Amino acid sequence: MDENQFLNEFYKMLAPVDAWQGQATSIKAIFEARLAQHGITQNQAEKLLNMQKRTLDGILDGSAKRIDVINLLKLGQFLGLETNHLIKLFLSDMPADMIGELEDAKKKAYILANFDIKNLAKAGFLKTKTDFEEIEQRILKFFGLRTIFDYTQQQIIPAFSKTKKNESALMREFWVRSAYAHFERLKNPNIYIRSQLVDLLGKIRPYTMNVASGLRIVSQALYNIGVTVIYQQHLDNTSVRGATFVIEEKPCIVLTDLNKNYATVWFALLHELHHVLYDYDEIQQNIFHLTGEPDLFLLQEDKADEFARSYLLPDDRAKFIYKYINNQLLVGNFAKENQIHASFIYNFYCWDMKAAGKGDYWAKFNNLIRSADLKLALKDINIDPFDKERVEDTVLYLKENIFNI
Repeated sequence: MDENQFLNEFYKMLAPVDAWQGQATSIKAIFEARLAQHGITQNQAEKLLNMQKRTLDGILDGSAKRIDVINLLKLGQFLGLETNHLIKLFLSDMPADMIGELEDAKKKAYILANFDIKNLAKAGFLKTKTDFEEIEQRILKFFGLRTIFDYTQQQIIPAFSKTKKNESALMREFWVRSAYAHFERLKNPNIYIRSQLVDLLGKIRPYTMNVASGLRIVSQALYNIGVTVIYQQHLDNTSVRGATFVIEEKPCIVLTDLNKNYATVWFALLHELHHVLYDYDEIQQNIFHLTGEPDLFLLQEDKADEFARSYLLPDDRAKFIYKYINNQLLVGNFAKENQIHASFIYNFYCWDMKAAGKGDYWAKFNNLIRSADLKLALKDINIDPFDKERVEDTVLYLKENIFNI
């Protein structure tokens, strides 16, 4: 007998022999009607059901703290109720404290199914991995949710499957929902006009040399033409390098510190700006696009990479300066002439040499690549949103200190 056959036989066994035909107001009312129908006492019914008086009374008047499912099913046979009908009546009579226990169990199961507790604690977002009441309150307060179930209620992000998610998918979804919540509350009032972004692109490159303020200044300028840029830290189990959202017909970009590399952050910004310019309609239709994760919407990542690379260090210039890569003075002067930070040249060199199979130079040039202090570059826009109590706290800071509104 296979599993389905077994279940079918079991369900047949649960089917009542003498189905209840009257009105069903409560289990107790039906029970008393059955006693009258068969002309027996409760004591006789207890013997018939092989059930103690205290157990039976506990079910009938809803006073039992715990119910043995076998006793409930036996009583269902006596009452002549289908199992579903029996459960509905039993639940309708259930005392408030037992309903509260079920609700609590449901919340905990929901949290386990939708959040990677271990890695959110590791990221500093959660202070506990075991106190589910504290975890629930942390999530509610951060997102401003009415109930924990509202986390996935809004179907604003179509890419997330309802099927079981692994740790990586849970962290990626949390990261995306957090970014979306920030953009939604920021509500950039400026209108996005593509031609203004094209004009601004020609002026961005020199700011890569300004490690202390360049990213903040460019973020402010982009905000003023309707393109909102925020920073959100990388989370374990994800590989997101950047992301582009389109919310209320305005492009929004998220940068991360995936590789802890100054050049990579600027590269990610240019990469995402390419998506804004050339993939806007596709992203608007799908709400968001993640760079570094599998391309769910088949956007052309290679073209966005080529755009960022060509913008920062075109091939012909790279080919020229690579011959002098061991001369810091020449590389530094070349970088200034081309209005980029010198670390970009070392970063691209290491990348190109490894890709061409000509050697691994990351260790050799690591100090020069790290000469641009990423923490300094991010200090004005890196406000660690996952360390704040509420999304609104981050949004308020961004409005007052970055976007000047």
